[in-house]
Amino acid sequence: MRYASVAMLILAGWAALKPAPMAWVYIAAVMAFEAWLLRRMRAEERGPVAVGEPPYRFTAEEAELIGRYRFYFTYPALAAQAGSVLAAIGLSAMVLALWLTFRQAYVPGAIVGLDLFAVGWFTRRVAPVHVLRLAASRGKRDALRILEILDPLWAKINAANQG
Repeated sequence: MRYASVAMLILAGWAALKPAPMAWVYIAAVMAFEAWLLRRMRAEERGPVAVGEPPYRFTAEEAELIGRYRFYFTYPALAAQAGSVLAAIGLSAMVLALWLTFRQAYVPGAIVGLDLFAVGWFTRRVAPVHVLRLAASRGKRDALRILEILDPLWAKINAANQG
């Protein structure tokens, strides 16, 4: 997973140079990554997080936030790496969709372009801080409140994990 973002960028470049076979290889790699990520995200518990129980003693608001972004809180390093891969896919797909259409590879270009919706969906769940900052800058109070409790929540989690 460490070099997956670089691999996606290389595949995108290769697909731009040789659209006929390589665009499908790029699409297959992106779909395989997204299927893996979805399976990992679905494997997490969907039930509510315990409120007030040791060692974390979460408040109701904190428990709701953790339940909402369970993958991000359970596997922070993996979520950061997945966010990097999603960024590489998103950036390359924006250019590649237009380029493939220009090169008259309409079906792969459309698939790559439509995959941007999936990349956005995954990004909101895997890397929520960026999305929350954007929402807060637009004046959304709930996003601002989540950002206010995020750092103290991580401090609480780290302190409980140390002890």
